[in-house]
Amino acid sequence: MEETGVRRRWADGLGWMLLYGALWTLFAEGGGWLLGVPSIVLAVVLSVWLGIRPWRPSLSVLPGFVWFFLGRMVAGGWDVAVRALHPRRPLQPAWLDYPLRSESPRVRLLLSALIGLLPGSLSSRIDGNRMRVHVLDERQPWEPTVIELEQRLSQLLNTGAGR
Repeated sequence: MEETGVRRRWADGLGWMLLYGALWTLFAEGGGWLLGVPSIVLAVVLSVWLGIRPWRPSLSVLPGFVWFFLGRMVAGGWDVAVRALHPRRPLQPAWLDYPLRSESPRVRLLLSALIGLLPGSLSSRIDGNRMRVHVLDERQPWEPTVIELEQRLSQLLNTGAGR
């Protein structure tokens, strides 16, 4: 039993190292390793010490998720660009409540972050089973996109479809 726990910690540490290393490479544009390596090692040690398991995405779901998300980003970006170039196109911005379906904290956190990357929308907070979302035009069908994004995140993170 003890040997399994040690293996799991090493596997978790490797998972965290790969994730933190990829994030550092992305955000530091491949530089700053003099600061990056100690920061990554410290973050890995802290994550393993706290017993936090790295997420393991479903690789078979990943391509469909990326395709869906990039498609929504392009469509949203196009809509925002058209609205910027045609000022007469009406806007009806609003703060709305979105009822969360997933119980997973990871899905909820990533959903909140990814909504902010979709043009014309922003998530501000999660209260219980509701997430506050800002949209540029509440008359547009924003909710089906968020529902599908949440479902795809649940599948990607192997947490099930939610409630």
